[in-house]
Order: sequence, then C-alpha cells, then structure tokens
Amino acid sequence: MAVKLSRFQGSIVILCCGVAFSFGALTFRYLEEADAWQYLFVRGASAALVSIVIILGMGRNPFKSVIEAGSAQVIAGLVMGSLFILYVVALSRVTAAFVLLVQSTSPFYAALFARFFLKESLTRDTGIAMFFSLIGVGVMVGGGLEGGDTVGVILSVVLSVALGGYTVLVRSSPARDPGVPTVVGGSASALVAGLVAGFGPGLEMSGNDMFMAFIGGGILIGAFTPFWNYAHRFVPSADISLLLISEIVAAPLWVWIWVDETPRTETLVGGAICLTSVVWLTLRASRGNEDQQFERLEQTRALHIGAVPSFFRVRKK
Repeated sequence: MAVKLSRFQGSIVILCCGVAFSFGALTFRYLEEADAWQYLFVRGASAALVSIVIILGMGRNPFKSVIEAGSAQVIAGLVMGSLFILYVVALSRVTAAFVLLVQSTSPFYAALFARFFLKESLTRDTGIAMFFSLIGVGVMVGGGLEGGDTVGVILSVVLSVALGGYTVLVRSSPARDPGVPTVVGGSASALVAGLVAGFGPGLEMSGNDMFMAFIGGGILIGAFTPFWNYAHRFVPSADISLLLISEIVAAPLWVWIWVDETPRTETLVGGAICLTSVVWLTLRASRGNEDQQFERLEQTRALHIGAVPSFFRVRKK
C-alpha cells in the first residue's frame, strides 16, 4: 500500500522538489552551442525516458499506465509539456531572475482555479503567506528588473498561469500513477522541439550540451516530478505553488554563483522574504489537523511511484 503523507510531510517533499527544479536554469545557461529547441528535445525525451524506467521498475506497463490514468492526468501531462517549452524559450529571451519572478505569481492562479473547480477555500495561513510573498515580489520588482523582449515577458506570464492550472489538474484527477504526466509531457515537448529543431539547426549536439539537457530533464524532471505529483494529493493547490517559491529563490543564486548572472540586491532581499513566508507556512502545516488533508484521497486509489496499489480507506473522526 502506498505511503500516506501528512500535510507537513507533503510540504517538505514539494520544497525539496522545488530546490531540485531550481537547477534547471543553470543547466540551460551551461549550454555551449545548442539552442533552446535542441535543449528542449533532449530534456523532454530524457524526462519521459526516466519516468518510463521508473514505472517499469515498479512492475507496471507504462503504456497501460497512460491509458488508465484518466483524461485529467493526460491533459496535465500536455500542460506540463507546454510548461517545459514556455520555461526554456522564456529563459532564452529574458533573465532567469525575471522568469522566476513572474512564476512566483502562480499561487494566485492556483488559488483561483482551485476555488472555482475544486471548491477549495483559501486558509488563513495560506493567505498570510501569499501576502508576504507578494511583498517579497514587490521588493524584487522595485529593484528594476531587466525583463527582456516583449515575447519573453508574455511567455513568462503564460508560464505562471499554466503552472497554476497544472497544480489544480493533478490535484483534481483520480489518484493514479504520478509518473504519467511526466511521460506525456516529456514526450509531447520532445516531439514539438524535435520538429522545430529538425527544420532549423538539426538535432546534432555536443556531448556537454546533451549532458546538460539530460540533467535538466532526466534527473531534475524525470526523477523528481513523480514525487512532486505524489505530494499534490496531500497539500492544497495554493500551498503547492507557494512552496515552489523555493525554486524561484534558489535558481538565481545558482546562476549567480556558477554563471555570474548577477541578481540585484533587491532580488535577494525579496527572495528572502518569499522564502521566509514559505518556511513559515510549512511549519504551520505541521501543527494542523492532518486527517483533513486526505479528503481528496477518499474513494480513490492511493498513489505510488510507478504503480497503482490497492484501495485504501481514510480514517475519519
């Protein structure tokens, strides 16, 4: 039977996944010659491949898992594929700090979608954390961010909306194999990127660029996203997007340390405010009523990395 997490445990999982995802911008900045579409092709293909290997390792048929996943999981996978494309293309046109700054607004979209589609109300703690995160974002914007061209700015905004939608889709769908969205999303993004690159510079890449793309896709996405999807079942939608601010705060630091893409002081201060609000929300979750966190799991199947285990009941008071 799959392990059931408390809200606090689920929050820790999402925080850790956010830190892992934050290295994605660094792998893109370390490319030598490959363009965004070549990078996307290998990144998407390797993410799908690693997820397939995980599913096979758990004794499941990946193709059957996709078929059994349900339409919401498949749509979530297609949204994930669009997130892959939007993120990398936006990074090629604007700074990493700007992309991640705009991405920090995704909790507001997630809260809106969750309220409309899932009837999830916003808790007081989440509202407080969102308020202080907004202050942190305001400090970062007040520093005079250098965004880039208009297309990059628009893509960054669409990315934020899509991320909020993805969070709600995964949380609302039947509890199936959490690796399915990664298989679908990675395959879809690889197909689109492969076609674009094929009509352009081709798919030939240096060993370094292929390795960076594999780390960005196979390791950071393929290995960590199933755990991220798993934790969606135990944490409210708005909280999930808030907890991913760990990615937004950490990514500019890695790019600053290793690529010398220096963020402004205001970006660091604002990021610290955002991170503090997220840590506070996580600690508050550890004191809450954990039994309530399993409401969305009742009468569904428990999640398992690469497997669909037996039904389980959630103990009520």
